[in-house]
Amino acid sequence: MQLETQPVRVPGGPVLTFTRITNIEDLIAAAQEVDELPFWAELWPSAVGLAAYLWQEVNLQDKTVLELGCGLGLSGIIAAKKGAQVTQTDFIRQALSLAGQNAAQNDLLTERIEADWRQFPELGAFSTIIGSDILYEKDLHGSLERIVHKHLAPGGEFIFSDPGRDWAKQFFARFSPDDWENSLTEIPVHLDQKDYAIRIHRWRRR
Repeated sequence: MQLETQPVRVPGGPVLTFTRITNIEDLIAAAQEVDELPFWAELWPSAVGLAAYLWQEVNLQDKTVLELGCGLGLSGIIAAKKGAQVTQTDFIRQALSLAGQNAAQNDLLTERIEADWRQFPELGAFSTIIGSDILYEKDLHGSLERIVHKHLAPGGEFIFSDPGRDWAKQFFARFSPDDWENSLTEIPVHLDQKDYAIRIHRWRRR
């Protein structure tokens, strides 16, 4: 991997020292099956949008946070910077290693666990579950739903961001308004000379 460390500004929040991968095309070419595609290796606009929302809108002091599909780790790092105890998960070891590096170079510490959504480990209950652009694969929606129900503490909430994918709508249709309060917010993100409108879906158990 070819790495480059640069500042990343979270909208309305801090500037972090962040290491990114510069040769993602080489990783794509080396992938031999779908699970090896390096989705984790990019800093996605949805991660920046979720990080901005967490910084601006969510009280995370002394909360326990589970991040699903952490990738380079931005959202979980922001949660830790706001005072949360953060567990970051991904099924790619390289992602977890780089997320740990990014946390350390911003003087933060997160726990990192290798975990596949389809066979998710027993990690206990968390007050908040977060994920950025993790709903693109419909076949994994059932696994994600089970993780939310099993690992969200009573009265807890999950906060997912996405760039407006149709699959996301189908995922949230699994959660009944009778059992959940929900809100939808749009966060503007400017990343790599492009503008995005990122949707923040916030769901709390009634």
